[in-house]
Amino acid sequence: MADVASSTHKRKASSPEAPNTSSSSSSDKHDSKKARKETTSEKQHAEDCEDPDCEGCAEGEIVLQFDSKPSAVELFQMAREEVSKGSSEGAGAVGSLSRMAKALFDKAIEEFEILEKAEAHIELNDGTEVAGKVLETRVQHAACVVAVGNAVPSTEMLQEGTRMFEELLRKTKGSENGNVLVGLGIAQISQARDQRGKAMKAMMVLAEDEEEEPSEEQRDAAVLVGKAELELANQGLASFDKGLKLLKAKPESAFAQESIRAAQELEEYGISMDLKVNHELAVRVFDRAIQHLEDAQQVNADLVDSNADVLSIYGSCLHSKARLVDNQSQSEDNPAKAYVEKAIELLVKAEELQDEDGDAKTLEALGQAYLMSTGFIVDEDVMMERFDAATEKLSRALDLDPSNEALREQVEALQGDEDGEGFADEDGDEEEGDFEVDEEEDEEE
Repeated sequence: MADVASSTHKRKASSPEAPNTSSSSSSDKHDSKKARKETTSEKQHAEDCEDPDCEGCAEGEIVLQFDSKPSAVELFQMAREEVSKGSSEGAGAVGSLSRMAKALFDKAIEEFEILEKAEAHIELNDGTEVAGKVLETRVQHAACVVAVGNAVPSTEMLQEGTRMFEELLRKTKGSENGNVLVGLGIAQISQARDQRGKAMKAMMVLAEDEEEEPSEEQRDAAVLVGKAELELANQGLASFDKGLKLLKAKPESAFAQESIRAAQELEEYGISMDLKVNHELAVRVFDRAIQHLEDAQQVNADLVDSNADVLSIYGSCLHSKARLVDNQSQSEDNPAKAYVEKAIELLVKAEELQDEDGDAKTLEALGQAYLMSTGFIVDEDVMMERFDAATEKLSRALDLDPSNEALREQVEALQGDEDGEGFADEDGDEEEGDFEVDEEEDEEE
């Protein structure tokens, strides 16, 4: 089956976040600026700096200035927008987090902490309107900490965010809040994904060791989800189910938005796993993600059908589900066929809604889905059209994300296959090419 697994890269675009009644972004309301100071704790250098004794000349400390003071929640929203657009303004970053985004996150957390101290005397479960608003702010505070943990990334921040949500759960015992449970689920799944990332990073370090190849046990440990990670994943799935059930029972809740948030987290975690080795967990993760998206679509179809990012997540989940149920048959009995065709439909729609350049993640997912679909097609002309479409989409994805080495190798293999050569399957093994190029041979008389 010509299904080649994509490498894992986190989407820059975010799905709808926690309830936001504003019709414009926070950055539209507050004009944020950055300025340079004389000192900085990071050694950032201008491109033309040739001074060997320079302690950092490119950028100083980020100073936020606003026409009107934003709230902690608005600062949090601006930070998320900064992360979403992948801004590189203000040279230097902490991990994968831009310095501007970090400054916004830091300011948001500072404001949240000030609010929390001022409202410490308020009981969160006393049923009053004031208590409800304070709880909403606390939920956003914990979500902000988790968002920083994901963006940096930082295991400590993810653990702290999880602890904050667990504390909110204890303080609202007897009047459980769906938003708290969904937030806790995101924190738990984020921790599981963080553990997966650490395991794979350790594997990469071992693989780069020129003196000794990683052992089979080391490889298995890297791809197999361990006991602690599995527990976090199960806890996250349970938190999502319980929280969304509570939200669905409330007509005016943000059930659809929160369902999409849960699905996005599950999709990002799912694609970080080896689907074959962790088949059972992967099936549960993608089944839940697909169910959450179906639920959101049923409640608010426009929120799903007109949002390119959500359609991209949906299509990616369906493609992964297709890979999980593929029985390697070309017949109609193969359940993977329906999933991959639906994935293609949604991903094509997502691409149409995006700007002219497109999105690397969407293009890569669409290319992988096209490639997988060739295994279910009997007509050679249609099969070749899908193969060409797959190569074109994956090539465009690589143009947008040239640092994706796994994708680069795949594209080179596919372009080689156009000449009748083999190409790598989803595990990186060489397969016979499914497509032959007619060649004219000179006959010897």
